[in-house]
Order: sequence, then structure tokens, then C-alpha cells
Amino acid sequence: MKTFRSKLWPVLGFLVVVSLWVIVSQGRMLFGCETDTAAAATAPTGRSQILHSVGLPDKTCLFTISAFNNYGFVKSFLSRVEALHPDITCLIWVVADNRQVWGAQADKSLPSKILDDLPKRWHSVMVEELQPHMNFSFLELAFRYDLQCFNTAIKPAAFKFIFDRYKPSKILYFDNDIWIMQPLTAIMDALEEYSLVITPHATQPFPIDGKQQDERQIILAGQFNFGFVGLAATATTFQWLDFWGERLRYYGFAIPSEGMHFDQNWGDTILSYFPQEKYFILRDPRYNIAYWNLHYRGKHLHMVKDKVMYGSEPVVFMHFSGMSNLLNYNIETISQHQTRYKMSNFPKLRPIFEKYLAMLKAEDAMRWRHVPYGFGCFTDGTMIPDAVRTYYARMLDPGSSRRDDAVAFREFVAYHDPFKVDVGSKVSVLSWMLQGAHHLIVEPRGSDWVPEVAWQIYMSRPDVQSAFSDPFGKHREDLHGWFRSDGMRDHGLEPLKAHIIHVEQQQNSVVFQKRLPFGVNVYGWLNGVFGVGEASRLTLEALDEVGTPTAPILLPSNEQHEQRVTFVKPTRLPAYHFNLFVANALNTDEIRQKYPPGEWKRHYNIGYWAWELEVFPTPWLRNMEIFDEIWTVSDFVTNSILSAPGYAGKFSQPVTTMPMGLDMNLSMYRPNRELFDFPEGTMVFLVMFDFLSSFHRKNPLSALAAFKKAFELKPKAKVLLVIKCLLPTGHFAFEQEFWQLKDEVSKVSRVRIMIDVLSREDLRTLMASVDVFVSMHRSEGYGLVLLEMLMLGKPVIATNYSGNMEFMSQLPKEFRFMQVPFTYTWVNVSEPFKGIYKSDQRWADPDVSKAAKAMFLLYEDRTRLEACRSVVGPLFRKKFGAQSIGSRMQLHLKSLFSKPKHR
Repeated sequence: MKTFRSKLWPVLGFLVVVSLWVIVSQGRMLFGCETDTAAAATAPTGRSQILHSVGLPDKTCLFTISAFNNYGFVKSFLSRVEALHPDITCLIWVVADNRQVWGAQADKSLPSKILDDLPKRWHSVMVEELQPHMNFSFLELAFRYDLQCFNTAIKPAAFKFIFDRYKPSKILYFDNDIWIMQPLTAIMDALEEYSLVITPHATQPFPIDGKQQDERQIILAGQFNFGFVGLAATATTFQWLDFWGERLRYYGFAIPSEGMHFDQNWGDTILSYFPQEKYFILRDPRYNIAYWNLHYRGKHLHMVKDKVMYGSEPVVFMHFSGMSNLLNYNIETISQHQTRYKMSNFPKLRPIFEKYLAMLKAEDAMRWRHVPYGFGCFTDGTMIPDAVRTYYARMLDPGSSRRDDAVAFREFVAYHDPFKVDVGSKVSVLSWMLQGAHHLIVEPRGSDWVPEVAWQIYMSRPDVQSAFSDPFGKHREDLHGWFRSDGMRDHGLEPLKAHIIHVEQQQNSVVFQKRLPFGVNVYGWLNGVFGVGEASRLTLEALDEVGTPTAPILLPSNEQHEQRVTFVKPTRLPAYHFNLFVANALNTDEIRQKYPPGEWKRHYNIGYWAWELEVFPTPWLRNMEIFDEIWTVSDFVTNSILSAPGYAGKFSQPVTTMPMGLDMNLSMYRPNRELFDFPEGTMVFLVMFDFLSSFHRKNPLSALAAFKKAFELKPKAKVLLVIKCLLPTGHFAFEQEFWQLKDEVSKVSRVRIMIDVLSREDLRTLMASVDVFVSMHRSEGYGLVLLEMLMLGKPVIATNYSGNMEFMSQLPKEFRFMQVPFTYTWVNVSEPFKGIYKSDQRWADPDVSKAAKAMFLLYEDRTRLEACRSVVGPLFRKKFGAQSIGSRMQLHLKSLFSKPKHR
């Protein structure tokens, strides 16, 4: 027994080591871990070696993809592969089509007939079976892309599915218009060592003769032809499939000018993203012969006793791209995709093409070509026009994520199931395309109705835009006439004609009230995290607080900040008499262009403006013309308009000061100094600004200078200055100013810059956690943040100038030391504000010494903080709360509504 045990322990030890090695290997495979480059140079790289090590068979799968209508080519292709390669027993057809037939006139039994005809020894995989290998709905791809692009976009998921279901060590993909003539031995051998095997379109330069194809087209379409791809089961392969599949979700169109050519141009990244030992470029001229490399291979091709030869060696496979529609194929052109050669240039090529054509005809490859594409129509049988697919793709493109129409589309449309016509509580894609154009601020109704699909056609045609430059005005009828005839025909919209006529009849029967009920349609950037966006929400809250009926409506967003709030649910139906646009004068042109004229005339329209300089720009005065009245946030703004050259005697619209207020719920402002790492016992001063509101106007450097002056000689003072700023992307000037700020901050101790994008909740926490707010602005239209801090009961040290004096003039006498005196200086700003703030105007230059003195007074006597909280907070919450401000707005609007001319 003892002898047996002494022999058993080494065996068990060996088994443990082997087991651990297998676990580690499999772990690397499953979790995408790769050996480092040095180790990879000496270790096997193919997954087949790993599979062999645990006793699994070295199986190869070969698959192709097509819709049902190409089944004839699939069957003939797989038959030839099977005859040539009996060792490949895993032959798969991935069906990129819909088993359900939605077209009313279609033969619903055809898909089943085709699947029944497929030899049982082969495997069919329906596209829905790939769903577990996509992190989005496969229907998204089926709707986004046409038949061809969809076939290629599902390729990564098909590879993943086959690896998962059939457990092969290697997978070969081939287009089914390829003729494989010889065993694929070299590819199989390469996949023993490499993860990916790919073939270039060409390995020799093209002639410069202006004919297609040449290097320019190849560069756009991709260096490698993905009519063939070979993958081994390695971690590298799965990394590639993840990357490839994510890109093809959005960017698998055949638009080379936009960096997309089906699935294949992403193959160019393989050379950059993976080390050379992971991929093999198959350059052998006997592989992947096609029209794109005939300029040097064509002269070597000929037939010897029914065998296709390349010189003295047999050809392995040829790709007959451009031949799939045999009924329209002209052998003399070789391929419809090239213009360089005709068949007469290569007499020995003709027998090869004739033999391939003869095989296809003998195999009845066109038998199923009449089968309609299952993803070609909505569930009610309506064919899907390309314009609808294009729009759908644009709405879901990550690059459109900040567009208001895209935000609304994702929120209200059942885009995960885009083919359905009846989608319950959501809006179907078809219904959305028939609704009034969504780029417009409100739903165009009645005679203003233009469906989204018509607008998309209009925007794609510069010639039509030129002919009908006023689509909602004088050219409205002409545009409608063009769209119903030439527009629908030229853009394949006839299938939607019955739907469009039905909706048009409904719109023509709309009867509008002579006078809309009392209430306010509040327009603004209601989901924007910036000043004027916040102003629109506050206006809405103030009116709601006093029971005024409101309808929140979004204005088109072009801001550079990505953060949004979503607690306001907007509408596109202006249900009430008053339109209140919480937007500045410079936004008027965009509002006018995106507001249906007929709808505009049904309302009393008010512009709610702010402005930061003493004199309102004269060119902007003309923007008053479309409004019935102008509100301003402060007397400062009102006076700037009334004193502007060109106002007196030319404009009759009244200008009314209507300050803003806040619904100050103190329970929502909970301090948490630990969250921001504020040291205990430290007095924290806060400066907060947005670079999009002008670095020079907000003037944080003066606040920094005042802090330095107040505490530079007091190193033991427990103080901290926090400069919270929003830094947008996309403008070099902002980056320059930010680096200037960082440089100045580096010269002062106890200062911190914060550029975190905070949620509204965290921002309130920050405001509650600091002790003092500082605004050394050169000018403000109003200064909402200053008001918010005062209502919170926080001391606010601010320039004694401009719109903030609308409320800061209400400070009790004992707190007026926080009002910083100033002298005047000429306006001086950087791009992009030079077109807004002109240098012939003046603004404030706040007194840094007085600001420093105010800072030190608050630090030295902290009882002032408590006095501010107990006196100033309640006072300002009463005077500028939502109830007070809302009542003021409501009283004014009811006065207007009662006048006969507004009835």
C-alpha cells in the first residue's frame, strides 16, 4: 500500500497541474485575456491548440448568409463545398430574413418550403437565433439597413453564434457567389497558428487610367475583401467580433464617402489594433480572384480540362461579384461594378465564367429569386421606403443623441420593434413619419401639416429647397403639389400614399377654436443644464405654483453641454392662448423658421429676454416684430432696450419687466461637506460659471485676485476657494481660457477648480455645503444663481451692477457691504463672443480690494453667516419665491386676456 501511494502522489500532482493549466487557458479564452507579445512569439496562438489540449475535436464550420430569395445560390454553393470538402461536416446557412410574411399578397408558405428543401445534413440558422449575441434588438438592424447591408451587418453575431452552438475551432465565411475549386488547406493551416485570416482586394497597383476600380475606391471600400473571412476560436477573435459588431450596429451602410462600405472596411483596423502574430494576410494569387484584381491576375487565368488554372497551378476560389442577378447579367461587362475591362480583354476568362454560369443554371439558382424580402415592409404590408430607413438610422445614431427630435424619437417611439404598426402606448415608426415634421417646435396642423417623411425628402433636395424656399408660407401649396406627384415617385414613397392621403384628410378637417383658453405655452430649453434652460423651468414652476394652466414645449437645442434633465415632460401641442418664449433675442430667427405661421397667428406671443450690456444691440430690435410683447428679467434689461438707438418711434410692442423666482424647497438643499472633501472648520467660498456664458463676463480671475488679497498674508486662515466651472467641448478659446485659469490658480494657495458635471441634486448639495458665494461679474442680465444662494440664506459677494440689482437692491442695510463697487471699463472678450459683445460698449470693473474686505469680514465674524441665513433667506424667499413671481405673471396675463382685442 505504501508503495502504491508513493506512485499515486506524483500522478495526482501531475493531474492537478494539468487541470490548473486548462482552467487558466480556458479563463483566458472566456474573459478575453491574451498572453503578452513576448510570450505569444513562442507559444501557440490558435484556439484549436487549446481545444485539443482538453480532448475536444478540431472541427471546422463553414457558413454563408443570405435572404430567402438567394437560397438557390446558397444551395448550389454549399453543394459544391460539400463535394470538394467532405471533411467539413458543419455547413451552415444563416438566413437574414423574416420567417413571418407580412405582405398581404405574399405566399406565406414560401419560407417553410425553402427551409424544408434545405438538406437535413446542413444547418439553417434564423436571424432571431442570433439575438443572444447582440446587445440590441436584431430588428433594429433589420429596419436600419436594406437587404444587402443587413446581410453583412449580422456577420459578427453569426460568427459568435456558431462558435457558441457548434463549438468549432475554426469558422470560414464565404459569400455564396464564390466558386470554391480546390480544398482550402492553406486557410485551415493558417488558422492553426493565427486568429484571423483575411485577403486583400489587390496586391499590385492599379493603372492610372480613370477607370473603376482603382486604389481610391479600394481605400474607401476597405483594403480587405470580406467575401471571405476565416476565424479561429481565440480570445483575439472574440475581441474583434465584439468591436466589429458594435460598429456595424450603426455604421454598416454602403456609403464609402462617409467611411462605410458594408461590413468590410472595418477590417482595415485589424492591422492597427492587433499584433502581427494574431492575423494572417492571404496574398496567394490563386485565392479570391475577382474583377478587382484582374489588372494583374486576369492574364494568368485559363482552363485546362475543366480545371481553372492560375498559370500552372489550380485556382482555389474565385469571387463572381456583380453576377448574382443572372437574368440581367451581361457576361461581356465581367461585373457591373467595374469599367476597366470587358470580356474581350481576357479571351481565356470567358470559358471560366461560362462554366460558372452553366453550373448556376443547372442548379436552378434563380428558382427562389421571386421570394419577397421579409423585412421589406411594415406588419400591415406597407413597403418601407429608403427615406424611412435613413431617418430611423439617423435618430438612433450616437452622433444625434443630443438632437431634440432624436431625444423625442427615443422616448416616444417603439423603435425596438420598428416594423409594427400597432404598438400600444408608444408611437409606431410609421405613425411618427406621418406626424408633422418633428424639427418644428410644435406639431404643424391643418394647412400647415407637412409629414416628417416629406420634410426629409425636402431636406435631401437642395434643388427643391431653392424652388420652394418658404415651405410653410407662400410656397406651401406648390410644395405640397410637388411632393404628392414627383416627390413621392422619385423617392419611392408610393407605398405610403394611402396613409399620407388619409392623414391629410384628417388635417384638412381640423376645426380650430376662434380663441384658445387662458393658459401659457412655455417654450424653452426645458431639459438643458444651463442658465436660460433653468430659467424656462423656473418660469413653468412659477406659473404652475399659482394654478395657471401650462404646456411645456421644447425649443431646438444647439448647446454644447451634454447633460440634460428629464423631469419635465414636454408636448408639441400649444393648447393655450399665450405663447411665452424663454429665449433671448438672438434665438428669434431660429424660432421663426421652425414655427408654423398658421399656428403662430392663433396665439398672443411673448418673448422673455435677458441681456447683459447697457445698450441693446440695434440689429436685434427687429426681432421684436414677430412678438406681441416683450418681457425682460430686470429693469436693467428693460432700460437697455428702451434706450437702444432705433427703438423709439419704431416699435409699438410693450416691454415689461418680469423678474424670475424660485420655488425654494430647503429640504432639497442638504449640506454634505464630506462629499466634496471640504475640511472641517474651513470657510468655503464658491465661484460658479459656465464658459459658454463668457469667461470674461463672468470674470472669475477677479474673484481669485480678491481671495488672494484677503488671505495671502494669513496662511493659517482656514479658508478654501472653489471655482466650479462648466467646460464645453468644441471651441479652442474655451480651452485657452481654462488653461489661463489653471495657471492663475496655481499661484494661489487654498484654491480648487471643480469641472465635474454635477446632477441637479449634487449641485444643490454643493450650494448648501459652501459658506459664501462670490460673483465678480462684469455684467449680468439677472443672475439666477446669485438669487438662489440669497434665498438659501448664503452671503453673496457680488458686483453692484446690472441685472442682479433687481433683487440685490433689496438687501437690508447691514448686508450691503457684500455689494462690490465698480468703475467702468470697455468690453473686451474672446471668440466666440466678439459677435455678441461689442467693444464700443462698457461694463463693470469690480473693486478687488472691496471684495477682499467683504470676504475677510465674513471670515472674521462668522455670526454674519447666521444673520444672513435667518434674515436674508426668509426675506428673499418671500419676495422672489415661485408664489410671488407666479402671481405677478398671472395678474399681468389675466389683464391682457380680459381686453377685447385679445378675445
